[in-house]
Amino acid sequence: MLRADAFFLPASELGREIRARRISPVELTEGYLERIRRHAPGLNAFATVTPELALEQARLAEREISRGMIRGPLHGVPYGAKDLLATVGTPTNWGARPTRDQRFNKDATVVRKLRESGAVLLGKLSMVEFAGCLGYRFADASLQGPGRNPWNRDRWTGGSSSGSGAAVAAGLVGFAIGTETWGSILCPSAFCGVTGLRPTYGRVSRAGGMVGSWTLDKIGPIARSAEDCRLILQAIAGPDPDDPSAADEPVRLDPSRRDLTQLRGAIIPSDFAKTKGAEAEVGEAFRMAVSTLQAMGLPLEEATLPEFPASETTTTVLYAEAISTFERFFRDGSVNQLTDVYAPHQERITKALTGADYVKAMRMRRVMQEKMADFYGRYDVIVAPNFLSVAPPIAKDFYETLPYPDPVGAFGNGCGLPAIALPCGFGRDRMPAGFQIMGSAWDERLLLDLGEAYQRRTNFHLQAPPAFAS
Repeated sequence: MLRADAFFLPASELGREIRARRISPVELTEGYLERIRRHAPGLNAFATVTPELALEQARLAEREISRGMIRGPLHGVPYGAKDLLATVGTPTNWGARPTRDQRFNKDATVVRKLRESGAVLLGKLSMVEFAGCLGYRFADASLQGPGRNPWNRDRWTGGSSSGSGAAVAAGLVGFAIGTETWGSILCPSAFCGVTGLRPTYGRVSRAGGMVGSWTLDKIGPIARSAEDCRLILQAIAGPDPDDPSAADEPVRLDPSRRDLTQLRGAIIPSDFAKTKGAEAEVGEAFRMAVSTLQAMGLPLEEATLPEFPASETTTTVLYAEAISTFERFFRDGSVNQLTDVYAPHQERITKALTGADYVKAMRMRRVMQEKMADFYGRYDVIVAPNFLSVAPPIAKDFYETLPYPDPVGAFGNGCGLPAIALPCGFGRDRMPAGFQIMGSAWDERLLLDLGEAYQRRTNFHLQAPPAFAS
């Protein structure tokens, strides 16, 4: 008999319970499938559910574990994959009508690695059309409809990994895989009150995943805890002959237990009182998170990001690459099948963008990376709000509800830097609030150390939306 809170346990704890044979992978998978049947349609969280595959993998895991064949800490833990990762025998829709029901004959590397680790695939999770790489202004820009937040179904989950955030928050999966080009892991993590990790560009192979922006796309975990993210990243990171951008960089993620007092942290403050769209309650939650980090021993001081047009540079790279990626949909007119009214006009909007502009942006990006390397010569981490407000209503235009800039995201994604999103309390209408810690390239280990230390002192990551607690 499953314990009452099993579906909201962190994946790391589920794994320990499974290895101790106190939880059956089959019983757990059956329980998640029943919760998916009951709850997922009301959230638009799943693109495809794979019950036969899930039960087959769960039975295999149970047999192996009973024989003492432990594949690792995720063995027998059910998860969901964003619907831009190829899976043999299952549609990979990319969240969009023009690519509905497309199929691939090879699993994405991340899916393969998780299968080899013994994780159980429950299904494919909903996402924004083409991962939002052509821009979008409304929550319904998805093949499955608007991502509805488990904390309030009239609020958005965040994008583009909308289903990943919702499924973890609602206890429909043990963990999820999301992707980020600019904000698509950190955003749903913040709005749904869960933990997400954006790895360094090149840390995780993207083979078998939809390309949105070749030099910006990243794959990473969305889960309940920083410890979960550590285990998941360890399973999926590393070089891959099928992806030349996957770096041959050592993957050292074990807890380092370094002395936090010897670090230097930079706080990037936001003016919650004067910034349009910012909410004072989120500002207070961020202030309390900073106080907790300081109580842990982490020295923090206010700092300013380098003077540089980071947003303009990163945006130019993103749209130039995305227009090239999705060119065939503009050529054959199928882009007009997209739900969002904004995306089909993107080619005309960016028509003035030339190849020379792209080359200049890439050269500027190199300067931006050098400036950030210099910044990280003085600081170990950046601590900043994730979003300045809680999840917006699904019926509203994001240009109105999320009008503020994202300078940390512009620098972080433009430079390919890792960041962890951590829940830090609640804002208006008891909607989740979150913050982020961003590190230098390849230093996910430090971010995970800090995330775990923070979550040992807080329990926001263990909170469950009341409507889904049973």
